[in-house]
Amino acid sequence: MVSNYLRLPASTRYSMSQSDFEIKAQSASEAPIQRVEQLAKANAVLKKTVDVLASEPEIDTALGHVLCVMSECLGSPSSALWLAAPNSDTFHVHLVCYDGEIFRTTADGKELPGSWRQGQDLAWKTHIRDRHPTIYNVETAPELTPEQRQFMQQLGVKTLLGVPLLLRTEVIGSFTLRFMEQREFQADDLELMQALAHHATLAIQLLRMAEQNREAAILEERNRLAREIHDTLAQAFTGISIQLGVAKWLLRQDPTAVADIIDRVEDLTRSGLAEAQRSVWALRPNEKEYADLVQQLSGSVNQMTTGASLAIDLQILGAPRLLSPAIGKNILRIGQEAITNTLKHAEATTLSIKLTYDDTSVELCVQDNGRGFLPDMDTGGFGLISMSERADRIGGQLTIHSQPGQGTEICIHVAAT
Repeated sequence: MVSNYLRLPASTRYSMSQSDFEIKAQSASEAPIQRVEQLAKANAVLKKTVDVLASEPEIDTALGHVLCVMSECLGSPSSALWLAAPNSDTFHVHLVCYDGEIFRTTADGKELPGSWRQGQDLAWKTHIRDRHPTIYNVETAPELTPEQRQFMQQLGVKTLLGVPLLLRTEVIGSFTLRFMEQREFQADDLELMQALAHHATLAIQLLRMAEQNREAAILEERNRLAREIHDTLAQAFTGISIQLGVAKWLLRQDPTAVADIIDRVEDLTRSGLAEAQRSVWALRPNEKEYADLVQQLSGSVNQMTTGASLAIDLQILGAPRLLSPAIGKNILRIGQEAITNTLKHAEATTLSIKLTYDDTSVELCVQDNGRGFLPDMDTGGFGLISMSERADRIGGQLTIHSQPGQGTEICIHVAAT
């Protein structure tokens, strides 16, 4: 054969070599084209996924999209998203993509398709331990027990792909994809799966942050309601207590005058309940009437101290002006709390309330000549905490001057033009 080959004309020999070369050249030229096509496809998948994650308000819908895209790209009939339990090495199935349809799971798995049996797929955890996509062969995977292997074989599953969801040093979840045939995957495929997993990780982290912010907002709202309820009810009940004390004295001195006291108690009760309801239902978040602090403070002082056995001195200094409702309301509440403390605890004989306006600020000071206290000591009450929090909310400066036996002065100073 060698001799026959050598007898061929040179042109023929060259032609065969050229044909051989052309085939190889064609294959070589097609490889970059295929590579470009693969990259373009991967880029399109990633872009579409990013668009969905950015625009879909329902996070589970967005994650389900990622899950089904992964299944579609690799030809998996079913896949699952697992999330790690907090402070634990256990995982629970969160979403399933089954024949292109997304299923959300419940605690008992009732919303899963009947053939899913989600408890088996994360028997393999090499990809979680090693933190990179891992291909598992059902026939040979050493992680499986005989029962688990038999279960997978009964379903017809021959290959499982595990993809971890990584957040810095933390594994927050996993994707698992089932295949009904023996599969091997190119490095590009695994890189695409990991990129999609990174997108899902970002979405899950945003969900976590939103939940943390929601909990923080709930806590802040609960504290706000606690302040409002404390301040309004404390004011009302202090007034009621004073009026009832007067009523007890009048019962011995002039029983006919008790009717007026009862009327005042009823008014205070209705007012206190109304304020509590407004606070609980947050019906007045920006109440315009609080802008007129002079009117609000005058009415409140009159309501709280009627019948009280101490001398009241209310002074308005400077040129009064309307304030923002938030500033007016919080200054008023601080003043009410200070007055309440005097009436309940101070055993004072004089109470001075001074509201001062200047060009750039407003200041309210409440001073008594009562028994005083040590401001640095934790009295276990909510009032001082409430006043401090209210001052912080409006950028004010709260000062408390008091010593045992020397009375108390509480001032709130706020920049307000």
